[in-house]
Amino acid sequence: MTHFLEKIMNPKSIAFLGASNNFITMGTGQLYVLRSRFQGNIYPIHPTEESILGFPAYRDLEDLPEIPDLLVIVLPTRLVINYLEKAGKLGIPYVIIVSAGFSEVGETENQVELNKIAQRYRMRFIGPNCIGIINLHCKQGIFNCTWFPFELPSNQEGNISLISQSGSWISQILIWIERRGLRLGKAISVGNEANVNVTDCIEYFRDDPDTKVVGVYIEGVKREGRLFVKALRELAKKKPVVVHYVGGTIAGSRAGMSHTASLGGKSSIYETVFKHARVIETTTMEELYEYLHAFSLVYPPKGDRVGLITNSGGPAVTFADSCERSGLPVPSFSPNLQNHIREVVRSTASANNPIDLTFDMNMDLFYNEVPRLIWKSGEVDVLLFYGVFGGNMMERMFKFGNNEFIEMLPVTFFETMLKENLENFVNWVHEHEIPVLISCLDTADEAVEYLQNNGIAVFKWPSMAARAMKALVDYYTENGT
Repeated sequence: MTHFLEKIMNPKSIAFLGASNNFITMGTGQLYVLRSRFQGNIYPIHPTEESILGFPAYRDLEDLPEIPDLLVIVLPTRLVINYLEKAGKLGIPYVIIVSAGFSEVGETENQVELNKIAQRYRMRFIGPNCIGIINLHCKQGIFNCTWFPFELPSNQEGNISLISQSGSWISQILIWIERRGLRLGKAISVGNEANVNVTDCIEYFRDDPDTKVVGVYIEGVKREGRLFVKALRELAKKKPVVVHYVGGTIAGSRAGMSHTASLGGKSSIYETVFKHARVIETTTMEELYEYLHAFSLVYPPKGDRVGLITNSGGPAVTFADSCERSGLPVPSFSPNLQNHIREVVRSTASANNPIDLTFDMNMDLFYNEVPRLIWKSGEVDVLLFYGVFGGNMMERMFKFGNNEFIEMLPVTFFETMLKENLENFVNWVHEHEIPVLISCLDTADEAVEYLQNNGIAVFKWPSMAARAMKALVDYYTENGT
């Protein structure tokens, strides 16, 4: 049986209440983003405008040429109940209520009335006080009714899905997500959860073929706690779930009540719930998104032994320390493996774990020879790297020197070698399904872009890469995947 959220996520036609030709209004910005990639029918409704953003405008819902699959409401609070009633009478099945001013500010009676209307006409709605939905897998193009545009490069498919009680954490974050290279595919902002709640979304993503990993931002479970835990546990059996809970402090709980009317509880209670459900809890929002990034790309580890390869000493020590503090062993290599490594590295390099190649510009050594020796040995279960070699630093050096002696740099040769080594590395990782994470401070480097576009996750700091790999190891080894 198809989950009702599948229909909300894939409308063929959308009516929009609350947009105009004034770009400083929230609704206009949302409609503008929606129209830029959505290929279905869009019907703006406005009492006076003849057209809005190039679409013919209609005076009221009754004037529409068809019954739309979905209605988006971004109107002043006082108008929402009236328009929801009209939508119900017309037979519009699904609604997203972006408008705020309900239970989060104490107006519980009006919110209850919204649900009564929905029940009367057998409607389902998301919100109120939400930002809406993102679906890059929509059958009608990209469905994004937030204020922030987002799409992936053409060679990528979004396999990360987000459930959030905050609209900002699926919308304002999109700029960073795009730059970071996260493969977001779907997101639902539930707002006050008057009708559709977090549990509904969890159940939907459990069987969604487009979803590989699910992220949840939660300020508190509002109702049906047992159903929430049951659904969360069932989802975690099939897919990794990464959760960030923020209602465990007095200030956080108070803010949650005024934000989405979520009553937070003690962190210890939620920690117990999350452990019981076998989901991954994070301590910061950054961890939430970084863990999702890792789970979306990295192959499942079969053990926890780490092989470390770096291009300098300090990061080697830092990475090794971060791994062990995170609970990942960094075993010494066998004498036989160390002898094989010494045969290919310089005398100044370390042949034990972690491998410190010191400043060695032999890209084939870093990307191919050394990691293949380590992996073939069977002495490690995952590979972690620090530093990647791209052309950014050399370009900076010559620009800083006013491009003097630039003719001494064999740019074409360097680029050819880089591309060849990166291609070989990427193909090797995917062919053997090797769990790999890379740390590189210059995440703007062209090599980083290439790696991430081709399915290799890159992190800025070693400590974050170590924690993310620990989360991967814990999930996949505990679940026997």
